Amino acid sequence: MATPEILLTEDQRLEFTQISSNINEWEIAKYYTFSEQDKEIINRHRRDYNRLGFAVQLGVLRNPGWTLNNVNHIP
Repeated sequence: MATPEILLTEDQRLEFTQISSNINEWEIAKYYTFSEQDKEIINRHRRDYNRLGFAVQLGVLRNPGWTLNNVNHIP
């Protein structure tokens, strides 16, 4: 049986699945600022106690593009 080729190091793999600890203001504004439509969806479909969690999940889906189950650390 052939040994699988390793394409990414562990650090490189984590870079694709985690939010960078040294994220800059431009990246925060680009990926984690919600449009009016986003805010309407958050407010219309979620109860008061769950809106923040829904908003965090929406932001994490946009960048790095994973669900909260796959992101271990949010800076």
